Parts: sequence; structure tokens; C-alpha cells
Amino acid sequence: MSDSCSLDSEVEHRIKAASSAFGRLTKRVFLNHNLAIPTKVAVYRAVCVSVILYGCETWTLYRRHTKAFEAFHIRSLQSILGIRWWQKIPHTELLEKDGITPAEHLLQRQLRWLGHVIRMPDNRLPRRLLYGELTVGQRSVGRPKKRFIDHIKANLLKCNIKPSDLEALASVIDIWRTVCDTGLRSFGNGWITTSEERRAARHTTSTKRKTGPRCPKCSRVCASDFGLRSHMRSQDKTGNT
Repeated sequence: MSDSCSLDSEVEHRIKAASSAFGRLTKRVFLNHNLAIPTKVAVYRAVCVSVILYGCETWTLYRRHTKAFEAFHIRSLQSILGIRWWQKIPHTELLEKDGITPAEHLLQRQLRWLGHVIRMPDNRLPRRLLYGELTVGQRSVGRPKKRFIDHIKANLLKCNIKPSDLEALASVIDIWRTVCDTGLRSFGNGWITTSEERRAARHTTSTKRKTGPRCPKCSRVCASDFGLRSHMRSQDKTGNT
């Protein structure tokens, strides 16, 4: 809890704690050549992932928080596998090799906690807070801060779960567990497809021709008139020397 309703300090603290736990086990486990990769990943899941996601059931995350978690997640897996940046291995291939999901996918605990709260009796405080509304006061002018229910609805849509069917599905624990597993698999496949499309778009060479003022001496295309004048002035200096 903070007076600004911001998770920045909590996210930073969680990443520091998980990084400290990773560092204490680096020589003994993650860099130990006598241990297999699945064993190292299992230890990473049990220790570091549990530390970084402690209390995540009630978090209202923004994109910057998720990106910070994903950065730590990828950096840790690269250290476990001994992969360096210059090898240019895509993150999707790295995650498939380890069989471990991205950091955002690991926040499935929120869906399980949501189903648990919905199945609570009406007099329980977590359920009253989930469905409660303020009787007085209003939100400030400008873009309002994201509410927990808004974050939950966004996660449901990512997992192809209709928010209108939430209470009916979560009322039975076995049905809700099956729905969550199916939705998370769908989200994981969509995450991989989206990541591959973004990577392909970054590496696609643009076929558009450059437009702009052209140098009369070397036919170089400049971005602006100011760039053309600077380019011609540098050519004159080179010619005089």
C-alpha cells in the first residue's frame, strides 16, 4: 500500500529480492555444470519466480511493470543457458527451449485468486472490496488510474474469457481451473505469434525510396534543406583542403 497508489516501489523491491536470490544460487546451481538444464529451471521457478510474484494476486499492473518483469525473466534464463546477446537468439526460441512461460503469463495467479474471491461468502471482506463502490467522491480530471477490476477485465480478454461469464464460470472450481488453463494456453500461443510478427516487421527491409532534397554534386538524398546545406558545406571544406 502506498499513498500514491503506485506499484513502482513494490515492483522494484520484488525484482531486487528475486535478483538477490538468483545471485546466491548462481555458483551453486545455475553455473554448476553437474546439474542439467531442467533442474536449474525447476530451481529458478521454485525460488526466483516465487519471490518475484509474491503478492501478485492483488496487483494492478501497467505495461512498464510487465516489461520490467519480462526483462529480468529473459536475463535470468540467458544466464542459466549461457546465452550471450551477440548470439541473437529470439526470446520465443529461448522460452520454448526452457519450456517456461513469459513473465506476463506467470501472472495466472491473479485469475485463480479472482475465482477464489468470487466463491467466498458475501460477508467476506475481499469479496465486498471486489464488488464495492464508493458512495461519495469522484475521480480526478484527466486520465484516471487503472482500477483492479479494469486490469482483471483486460486479462480475461487476453485469455479469451468473456467478463460477463466470469461469475458463472468461477462458481465451480473445477470448471474455472479448466477455463483458466485453456485461456492461458491460448494467450501463450498468441504471445508467441505476436512476438514473431513484431520481430519479422523489425527485420523487414523497407522498399520505400527516400524523398527529400538531393545534392547536385554527389546525388545524395538528404532529409531536409538544412541537412542539404550542411552536407554541401562539408563537401566544400573537403574540396578546399
